[in-house]
Amino acid sequence: MAGEKRFKKVARATLVWAATLACIAPAIAKEDDFIMDTDGIGKSNHGVVTSDQFLELGVPTPNALRMEGEQSMRIGNLDRALTVLQRSVEMSPMDIDGRIMYAEALEKKLLKQRKRDPKLYNFIIKQWLYVAKKSEFVDQSMQGVSHLQGLTGTRPGRWEKEKKFLSRVLVPEDAHVKIGAPKKHKSEDM
Repeated sequence: MAGEKRFKKVARATLVWAATLACIAPAIAKEDDFIMDTDGIGKSNHGVVTSDQFLELGVPTPNALRMEGEQSMRIGNLDRALTVLQRSVEMSPMDIDGRIMYAEALEKKLLKQRKRDPKLYNFIIKQWLYVAKKSEFVDQSMQGVSHLQGLTGTRPGRWEKEKKFLSRVLVPEDAHVKIGAPKKHKSEDM
């Protein structure tokens, strides 16, 4: 009898905790909503297990998914790496290590393309900007900045807001993407 009451209290507390977490997660996502939108970017599903199916296969934690993605990148299976790393970022959006792995996989896919996808390019820039601005550790932040420098030819200013930087470096979705080419400013045209 006492065991049942304790079980019910624990179950009720767990439900309250889950409901609270469900309310907090959308509030966090609104701040950096472009970071959470990973639908279909950089993926082609040709016989690949989708990220939703990995939970059914027994790989439920973001760390396990990140390790699976890292292994897939090592053996050259980029589509599988993108799938599991995307799921890892979706499950744990504040995990900078997972986001770095995801951005590296996306960048590899972009660099393999003959005609580079501007939508994928813009998404990668946003991922690296997030790493550069939100990292706890300097080495991770510098890794994000160096990738931004390599891709765009410029880096965010010390006090420059994310929106301002993105307005400078993102390309229109119908434009041709040049890696590492800085954009000309209006003052340079004169």
